[in-house]
Amino acid sequence: MQPTYLYTSDFDREIQWRSKFSMGIPILLGLLQMILTFIIIALEIASVVISPIFGTLYAGFWLSVIFTLSWISMLGLACCHRARKWATFVFLISLLCAAAAIALIVLDAFFIGNISRCFFSKVNCDELISSYPRLFSQPLGRKVQVLKAQLACAALLLATAILYILYYISVSMSARRGANRVLIEHHQLPVQLVRHTNTHSPQQPKIISAPPIYDPSQVECPHCGTFIKLAQKTRYTYT
Repeated sequence: MQPTYLYTSDFDREIQWRSKFSMGIPILLGLLQMILTFIIIALEIASVVISPIFGTLYAGFWLSVIFTLSWISMLGLACCHRARKWATFVFLISLLCAAAAIALIVLDAFFIGNISRCFFSKVNCDELISSYPRLFSQPLGRKVQVLKAQLACAALLLATAILYILYYISVSMSARRGANRVLIEHHQLPVQLVRHTNTHSPQQPKIISAPPIYDPSQVECPHCGTFIKLAQKTRYTYT
């Protein structure tokens, strides 16, 4: 006969989850994401300083908002005591962080291949070139190196997001297997001995009946136990 499985309560699931979920990995990944985010912002500043017109869309700035949300959420797991709901929220943020990292990698690769191109609208590009003629004549070789370093940081940040996603999935599967309970059929249970305890009722007072009074005019039948009353003779006196 196949065993029957029953899922435990939400409290038992939470306890099972926290016993499987270790804080070491999320804290390490969160600190690494924080460092990489600061480096990406610094490299974006360097790229804009070299040339705010060519080979840029300031992607390092607005994509770093998602990166910052990711490492803050991941470090927040320590404050929430590894709660499953918060870990699920970090899982969703990690998916968004991975998508942002991929976007930054694609944009950096595209900028490196088109370093002398202005990616804004034609009107904005013409205004910027006319306003900053010196920036138009600066060499862009240094900016290529900056964008390559930013691309490498985005790839590492993508790796941290993927690592947390895989870790969350593995812990979820392990906690789900551990939260199942097998119900044993009644005929498979061992015979249990039930000890009966004697309950003593309070003693009732004994009623002592008075001994029967002997009547010489009655005789008890030895067979049926009935009493037979004897008729007495009447004596007559003559005067």
